[in-house]
Amino acid sequence: MPARAAIDHSCRTIAIPFGDHPAMTLQQLRDLVAVITHGGYRSAARALSRSQAGLTKSVAKLEREHGIVLFDRGGLGASLTSDGEQFARYAQAVLLEADRAEQWLQAPRRGRAASVSLGVSIEPSLKLVPSVLEDYRRVLPDVTIRMTHGVSSELIAGVRENRLELAVSRLPADLHAIDLKIEVLYESEPVVAARKGHPLARAASLSELGGCDWIVVGDPSQPGANDASIRELFDDHSLGRPRIAAVTDSLFGAVATLVASDCLARLPRTVLDHPLVAGQLVALQLREAPGQYPVALLRKASRPLTREAQTLAAMLTSYARVARGLSQPLGQQRSRLRR
Repeated sequence: MPARAAIDHSCRTIAIPFGDHPAMTLQQLRDLVAVITHGGYRSAARALSRSQAGLTKSVAKLEREHGIVLFDRGGLGASLTSDGEQFARYAQAVLLEADRAEQWLQAPRRGRAASVSLGVSIEPSLKLVPSVLEDYRRVLPDVTIRMTHGVSSELIAGVRENRLELAVSRLPADLHAIDLKIEVLYESEPVVAARKGHPLARAASLSELGGCDWIVVGDPSQPGANDASIRELFDDHSLGRPRIAAVTDSLFGAVATLVASDCLARLPRTVLDHPLVAGQLVALQLREAPGQYPVALLRKASRPLTREAQTLAAMLTSYARVARGLSQPLGQQRSRLRR
């Protein structure tokens, strides 16, 4: 999310320590992000009613003091270097948090509209979150949950960039999470789904599905064949790569396509049990059953949660713990109670 163009005079001199280097200021970060947002120094200067020379000097000083090149300056204008692209994400996250802090300070102490930003991936959006939301509304009826649905990679980026306070999402196996706090809530069971009456509805092995087209629920900006579910299904069994018909970040779009075609998809079993889908899709009974994967609650380790977010996190964790206990065989439940 671009930083807002308006410059707060109260923030001009706030400095952010950066090792042994001179401290950078929020003003420098705002100038940098303005140049990126408006597509160049001239447009940024016009939008901010600033001199182009002043913006150029501000960004150049930031580069000089920290020994980094943020822009390639050519005849066609300035474009971000690879270092510039990485630093810009940090700059935007810092400015977003600064704006949130300022808004909090300026808002009336009483009657302030409270909200929690929550990211949700497919499976928890079907049962866990809706179930908790009803109870949460009874406890904090004046709090609005700003819910974002997306794939795991987008939600985790949202947490890291301070756009989301919490995320409930599938936990990627290769996630480097030193900057995150993670609590596994439960294990999800995936299935290979097809429309009712599909010609291969009775298939018993993945090897029978090699000629099918697949729908991938994931990040459309990434190659579908690189989706983790596809690797798990086919690479682990040395079956090559399937044909990807579409990659979508919309569960509704995936289900609608499956119902109307002979495509297949790997989906959480809870999707097939949902009232809006029940009876339209079936799970193929394959020998090579897709392995379970963890669904977790994630937050940024360095970001303190508001009271409203703490309450939501506690309720999500509690509900998942109870649901996990109820799903166990009766003997295991009694054993846990005796302990």
